[in-house]
Order: sequence, then C-alpha cells, then structure tokens
Amino acid sequence: MDIFKWIAFIVFVVMAAEVWKYQIKMKHQTASKNKDFADQSDRIDALEERIKTLEKIVTDPSETLKRSIDELK
Repeated sequence: MDIFKWIAFIVFVVMAAEVWKYQIKMKHQTASKNKDFADQSDRIDALEERIKTLEKIVTDPSETLKRSIDELK
C-alpha cells in the first residue's frame, strides 16, 4: 500500500472512533434526561393527588358549614 492509502485509512479510523464516542455520549445524556423526566413525572402525579385531596376538603359541604359557623363567631 502506498502512503496515501495508509493516511486515508488512519483518518477513517480516527473519524469512526470520534463518531463512536459521540454516540456513547448521547446515549448517556438521553438516559439521564429520561431519568429526570421520570422523576418529574412522578412528582407531578403526587402533586395532582394532593390537589385532588385539597379540592375535596374545600368543596366538602360539612367543611363549608364549619367555616360559615366560624365566621359568625
């Protein structure tokens, strides 16, 4: 093989290695983002449940009656 074929081969190997490193880096970033998204999704679900509970308490007729009585005092 002449020198230009060797140079082209080395350039190809280096470029392939860089592409491979980039793919591994992106895979790790995607996994991290997916984990963050799952954590946020769980937190939002928990907050929605708390809001539903608070809505039940606020719209409960007996609770409204208690507030009305307390306002009269």
